[in-house]
Amino acid sequence: MGIKNKAKEISKLIEKQDMITILSHNDADGVAGAAIASNALEERGIKNEVKFVNYLDEKVIEENKDNFVWFIDLGNGSIEEIKEKNISCVISDHHFSKKFHENSINPFFYGIDGEVEISAAGLSYLISSNFFSCTSDLAIVGAIGDLQDLKYCRIVGMNRELLASSRVEIKKDIRIYGREKPLYKMLAYASDPFIPGLFKRIGSSISFLKKIGINHEKSWNELSREEKKILLSSLIKLLISQGFTYEQISRIFGEVYEIDGKDLRDITTILNAMARNGEANFAVDICMKRNYEKCDEILEKYRRNLYKCISFAKNKIEEYGKLLYFHGDGHINENLIGTVTGLLLKEEEIKSPLIGFAATNDGIKVSARLPLILAKKINLSEAIQKVAISLGGRGGGHCSAAGAIIPKGRENDFLYAFEIEIRNQLAL
Repeated sequence: MGIKNKAKEISKLIEKQDMITILSHNDADGVAGAAIASNALEERGIKNEVKFVNYLDEKVIEENKDNFVWFIDLGNGSIEEIKEKNISCVISDHHFSKKFHENSINPFFYGIDGEVEISAAGLSYLISSNFFSCTSDLAIVGAIGDLQDLKYCRIVGMNRELLASSRVEIKKDIRIYGREKPLYKMLAYASDPFIPGLFKRIGSSISFLKKIGINHEKSWNELSREEKKILLSSLIKLLISQGFTYEQISRIFGEVYEIDGKDLRDITTILNAMARNGEANFAVDICMKRNYEKCDEILEKYRRNLYKCISFAKNKIEEYGKLLYFHGDGHINENLIGTVTGLLLKEEEIKSPLIGFAATNDGIKVSARLPLILAKKINLSEAIQKVAISLGGRGGGHCSAAGAIIPKGRENDFLYAFEIEIRNQLAL
């Protein structure tokens, strides 16, 4: 059975329900997936409520055991617990898992890489499209929110098929984030790749632009075609002079994705901001109505909070063997620890696995992120799941971005065991 047939099978089970609880992950992919599902159910006349969580734990599972649940962007890491509670459900989760559930549409079981080829929103679309006619726009929003274009600098796999049936416009352009910002800011905060001599150096970025005769106050989008050629050529020469490889340099230019003239990366930033600030249900409404302009105030608040958290974490990073780690110490909450860890990895040019800890009500949230240079050597998901279980917790995720919940006070035990796992993987 192919994945589309599995989606059709699951959709028939959904259509039999009178009421469904949508339980989704509180990030951009989870929001987009929940919006697709809720919209489809409403159009089909099926009552539904949407809930968001940072992770599945015993409490959340217990609270929803009597409902018919549609798990989105989570569930694969808790299949045993879901079975134990005998929860009636369907699962559309793109995270890797070897565990089987008859009502789960696990892409890995169909030869599809859930890391880069389809998101949770994409899986929700595959199911929903069997009983509701809609565009696949939000499936691509979910994929971009999950950074699935990052590895190959473009959308690939089943995402590509969904992209073709969407209203999303593909543009060949500079891939550095912030095309609408002043050029000196765009260059100073570029992180894929970092630009030597310009990274986090506003003055140097302004001088660089003046030297090549380009107004530093202009945005990339405001440049003429000739000015874009001059800037791109100058950046390439700079990177070559610094010993960057062809593969690294080629990441500067490629595909970017827009809908109604708005960069999908801006949209996913907004959705993440809302989800992390407890506004995930509002974000679902925004997705349905495509009214992204409403969110500027929330986005600004999110950015200010994020900046404070990153500033705090920078001074707390410590070394532990092959790892680097920091603890939020009450300054960084569980909803932001993953984002902070990921941004720190980019901003500080970190070349080791980075671990972030944050306290929750009943444990410690662990977020692990991997730099690109180690992407083919380490599988964070396997390592974090094994270690978390050994400590009485649970974990999972992707090869380069994973998370776990462990008991309070076990951070050092986690670091010890996790560092051994990383060493073992590097030795293979």
